[in-house]
Amino acid sequence: MKIKIKAWLNLLRVPNYFTVPGDAVFGYLIMNGKTDSPNLTYVILSVLCCYSFGLITNDIADLETDRRERPGRPLPSGAISAGAAKLAACISAAGGLAFAFMCGARTFTIAVVLLLLILGYNYMFKHVLLFGPAALAMCRMLCLVMGLFAAHSLVLDSYILYPAVIFLLFYVFGLSVSAQVETQEGRKMTVLAGGWIILISSLLWIAAGFYLSSNVDDISVMHEITPSICFAICLSAILSFSTLKNLVGLHLNYRASSVPPFIGESIRNLILFQASACAFAGFMNAAFYIALLYIPAWILSRHHYQS
Repeated sequence: MKIKIKAWLNLLRVPNYFTVPGDAVFGYLIMNGKTDSPNLTYVILSVLCCYSFGLITNDIADLETDRRERPGRPLPSGAISAGAAKLAACISAAGGLAFAFMCGARTFTIAVVLLLLILGYNYMFKHVLLFGPAALAMCRMLCLVMGLFAAHSLVLDSYILYPAVIFLLFYVFGLSVSAQVETQEGRKMTVLAGGWIILISSLLWIAAGFYLSSNVDDISVMHEITPSICFAICLSAILSFSTLKNLVGLHLNYRASSVPPFIGESIRNLILFQASACAFAGFMNAAFYIALLYIPAWILSRHHYQS
């Protein structure tokens, strides 16, 4: 029984689940969503279910490849049957749609588009150069959009939304470029290119977030730097430093075995972005609680598969 549970945790890449809610929470809050509304809970549950669907169908689609390259994964090793995985994928998709429906028609529509894009990525686009990473980046962005629509508001609280969406797209694109070749030998330049996209987008995110949230007037005089902005800058700086450290390590001592940990940490660092986005927008409490998700994500990453 214990082995079975561990197999499911590895199939679902459980550390990554902590990187999912922050996108929807930020989108919900930035549209002046009420935190006491059940829609916030529903949209979080919906994106988690959609994420589960993506992870499970990813391994189902890659079953033959994993038999050659990663025979220890739950499906090729036989720890979990293909039938059980397909059933879990169907349950996850149904859950994602049901919770999205509770948030309203627009959120439900985005959930449908997200599930279709996930299927397209896993079965058609994953190994297509540039197009695959772009599709995966769109999947992440749609989780944020689900949060926007779940708020049922037309009031945008902060223009930090626009650079956040752009950063998320470029960050996940760069991450996916590296992940696309993580099991292939001799793809150092592709992996490093993805890493540099992550780093550059992280540095630009700090600059854009600081500028748009610090109330700078037409003659570049700063009116106020709040504790929330300071917290956001610290989180963004940690994200950038982590990426830089890993990139330097890959440049100096590149090994194919070092790529999955780099991918795993880059995925985990999405929590830092989500928390900093909330902090830049002035939602200090939400930023703090999202940042705390990094702790269980890091602990679980010591024992369970991530990339």
